[in-house]
Amino acid sequence: MAAKRGDRRGAQLGELGPLPGGHHGLSRQQILESQRERLLAAIAQEVAVKGYRATTITDVVKLASVSTRDFYEHFDGKEACFLAALDAVLDHLEGVLEDAAASEPDWPHQLIAALRAGLAFFSAEPNLARLCLVEPVSATPTIAIRFREAVLACAPALARGRAEMKGEETLPESTEDSLIGGMISLASRSMLAGDSEQLPALLPDLVEFALAPYLGAERAASLAARAGAE
Repeated sequence: MAAKRGDRRGAQLGELGPLPGGHHGLSRQQILESQRERLLAAIAQEVAVKGYRATTITDVVKLASVSTRDFYEHFDGKEACFLAALDAVLDHLEGVLEDAAASEPDWPHQLIAALRAGLAFFSAEPNLARLCLVEPVSATPTIAIRFREAVLACAPALARGRAEMKGEETLPESTEDSLIGGMISLASRSMLAGDSEQLPALLPDLVEFALAPYLGAERAASLAARAGAE
């Protein structure tokens, strides 16, 4: 993944619901942080149900128990709110993948661990999976560009597999881009079919697909079978 974009606090999309009335003892900064987190959680939930285009600011503020006036203190509009939620989740996901891969001995097993962790995360958080993998493509040009940047940021980690290749073999420069796109497409189809809980079952297929260009079909298949059995 790319270099860290922030301190990852925003990835913990907050609990929905209003702040307690009366003297709740919260500072202005705490109130603002709570509002922002609830707005990010709300747009993720609304988009998962209705899609980006059908979701309105009214929907988001109602679910978040935040006034429209307060919404505009945080964001210029729906697109800005969505982008903030997307960045928060991607930032958190970066940490999840890095932590999963950290203890593995070599690149193939690091990739397998990262794929397993990513699938488990999205399986447990289907709203965030849709926010990250399904909606950005057709939301707005700006969101699509941001999504494209996130995809490209994953390429260097995958390109480390080129060092595993033997002899004089070469791969097209577009290999990593194509592999990442294929894996996202496979996961997205599963989510659109309502099978988010089954995302972890995609691990063997994704492992074989991702490793084969670098390690060859036989070794990739062996590692994929082992990953599926663990």
